[in-house]
Amino acid sequence: MSVTETVDAVLKKLAEIGIKKRTIAKDYACFYHAICKEYGEEDLDENLISSFLSRENGKCVLFAPNNRLTRREQTSKRAFNVLLNYQESNTLPVRFSCINTLREEDLEALDMYLRSCSEAGNAQRTLHRIRDSIKRFLSVNALSAVTPSVIQKYLLSFKGKSEYYKKREMDEVKKFLTYCANQEIIENDVGYAFPNIKAVKDSKIPSVFTSGEVKELLLYFSARNSKNRLRDYAMVLLMAVYGFRSIDVANLDLRCLDFDNGALMFSQSKTGSVIRHQILPHVGNALADYILKERHDSSSTLIFLQSDGNGLSSKTVSGVVRYGLLASGIDIGIRKYGSHSLRHSVASGLINDGYSIFTVANVLGNTSAETARLYAKVDLSRLALCALEVPAHE
Repeated sequence: MSVTETVDAVLKKLAEIGIKKRTIAKDYACFYHAICKEYGEEDLDENLISSFLSRENGKCVLFAPNNRLTRREQTSKRAFNVLLNYQESNTLPVRFSCINTLREEDLEALDMYLRSCSEAGNAQRTLHRIRDSIKRFLSVNALSAVTPSVIQKYLLSFKGKSEYYKKREMDEVKKFLTYCANQEIIENDVGYAFPNIKAVKDSKIPSVFTSGEVKELLLYFSARNSKNRLRDYAMVLLMAVYGFRSIDVANLDLRCLDFDNGALMFSQSKTGSVIRHQILPHVGNALADYILKERHDSSSTLIFLQSDGNGLSSKTVSGVVRYGLLASGIDIGIRKYGSHSLRHSVASGLINDGYSIFTVANVLGNTSAETARLYAKVDLSRLALCALEVPAHE
């Protein structure tokens, strides 16, 4: 089979087995596009892919160990191995998660618990996270059969996960099981079987990109040949300049824009606090270009829309950033590369320019300066002042 025929078959098969469109685009299609453009009609084989990847990356990616590859190179290697495997065996070595259909009585208990969480004042995003955590547990453990030994097996599934992830997942399931015991849905409260884990979310240094890398990302979007070029560029610009969260970009309303006074004002989805920014000239031009030239006619007042006139999800907005950072050729290394990395980059840039943590908290809309203090970890200019000379004999 030719390269193009194999790629088309693999992309179709990925969609058939349930891989999300967004995942197919960022983990497979973006890498296949270049080889199809250059070798589309040639027969696919290992030598062709190896030479192509070596020329693109400057090293033998296909056969190199993963610990010597960047994250982007690892993703590329995996994508092309899928092509080769499909050509040889007509199967896909792709793992994907699929939550089993939950039992009706377990779903009823979950719905009751989520209603109680909603009445307690939890935000919609928090409810979604709680629901997903509990569904992951219930997909393999029926409520009627929960015992301490079942909990112990459940805990083993967290091997290799971060302490923060373990704590978050366990806490949600533990609270749910306690609720079920109090409501007499299950006989005994097995909360004692969960270990106490101390985990601090901000214990790791946040992933940031330099001003040069952010400019490179923006140049990629401004020059990209895409039907959503103006939209994607404007969205990424807002996140790169102001540090907006992806959900706030998705929820931005036309009524938030006051071009007469040069102001952009909205209420944050996470904290509810009102943010007001001056619309900088290049940001205003990008928004105006999108609204006047590319935005689809719609009854919706949301600024950023899909081609069908409906709004975007926060995952879609973040996916645009992830795709751009992968496709632009920026060396990501071991850094995270979602939309939040741009928020971290704005904050660390302000800190390195000498602004206080209180200013950073104000710009980002943090309700407390404590939330912004983790960015001091990437204040490289000031950390350099703390460096000690290495003794001559060392």
